[in-house]
Amino acid sequence: MLKVELTENYAGVTIYGDYNDLDFLYDSINYLIHGDPSSDGEYTMQNHLYGFLYDVRHAYQGQRGAVLIDNDLNDNTREWFKFKKKDITDKNICFCFNYLLPDLFLDMVLINHFIRKVDKKVNDIYNPYINMVNYFYSLVLYSLENMLTEIKFNKIKKGLLESVVTDSIFIPQWFEIISIDYSKMSKKQREKEFMHIMDAIYNYGDYEDYLKMKIDMQKLCKQKNCSLDDLHYEDYPEEIEW
Repeated sequence: MLKVELTENYAGVTIYGDYNDLDFLYDSINYLIHGDPSSDGEYTMQNHLYGFLYDVRHAYQGQRGAVLIDNDLNDNTREWFKFKKKDITDKNICFCFNYLLPDLFLDMVLINHFIRKVDKKVNDIYNPYINMVNYFYSLVLYSLENMLTEIKFNKIKKGLLESVVTDSIFIPQWFEIISIDYSKMSKKQREKEFMHIMDAIYNYGDYEDYLKMKIDMQKLCKQKNCSLDDLHYEDYPEEIEW
């Protein structure tokens, strides 16, 4: 069973799941975003989401973190099913990894773009991949309850539902700077700035600085003969106070 917990210093969330949980989350998102992009902006959006899938895959492969959890298997259950004690334990392994909040909310906004495209073709409320992603969204959102007031919490939920990505003007550097800045903040700063940061993610196209950055990035791409994905302002800090 998937589980999402807000980290102690509000930097991000810890995502937990066994192999099958995380594998199906990976497959669900991959199902939604795979295929030929309809624009350069959509190609860049896909690449950003593959970064999240990279962490999900490495988590269920045992290359991130892991904890042991009780599986409620007691002696009576063992006897009933005739399990030998030496063949089965009362613990299950649960894989886990941390992920920054700004990056995660951007990912969810981007995935919604692809869900809308799939919905037009499939139009199936029982689609297991879309429902898995929506379940994951609910876990992420409700992990924030202790950090946000009810009014702020409802704004975050509404914003995620209504935010629309315009792939023709999408550039990753704006969000990269937001996430790196957030990763360097203290817990108090993160709590104070969270709503402003979410607005800059949900409503990025309304910011003049964003539109100016887009023009600058396009000029730089031409000068360097490279793609937007090749341009980075700075690296994430090696140590984050999660």
